[in-house]
Amino acid sequence: MFKSHAHIGIDSHCLSYLLDAITGIVEPTDSLAGERKALIRIWFYALDAYFVTPTVVEECKKIRDAERKEFHRNFIDSLFCDPQTRDAEYVKNRTTALLCVHAKVGDCKILAESEEIELDVLLTYDQRFLRRLGHSSASIRLMTPSAHWESLRLPHGAQPRTKPHQTNPLSTQTWWRW
Repeated sequence: MFKSHAHIGIDSHCLSYLLDAITGIVEPTDSLAGERKALIRIWFYALDAYFVTPTVVEECKKIRDAERKEFHRNFIDSLFCDPQTRDAEYVKNRTTALLCVHAKVGDCKILAESEEIELDVLLTYDQRFLRRLGHSSASIRLMTPSAHWESLRLPHGAQPRTKPHQTNPLSTQTWWRW
């Protein structure tokens, strides 16, 4: 069951999909629509903020499209928690250990940073990341946004903790509501 003080991190893919869903206003209908809706619902119904690790922030700085990169930076600066790791040696050693299971350095580093920052949950929709590293952490639950949303077990019709401001076009949409 969800604990109200859970610290939930998102990888860079989830961050981009969350921002796309927020600004797209139109209900997502693509193959990842369930993940996009879950990301928004978790945010409005269960969180004060999502956490992004230093590696997620660095990955966003590598976005080639200048407008999209700035869009990500503005949201990270204003709506997400981006705590810094305290123990760089732990992150380095843990990343190296995780590379024995999964070859993608960024994913391994994000998980290592999430452990060091003491997050409770790390959300990703990357199936390889989940399959290879899903059981590699004793302290972090690595899962899809939709799986986490389901784990919250909120009753249909529950009231969100926060809502988009009335000037936000998303406030007139109902697709994100539970």
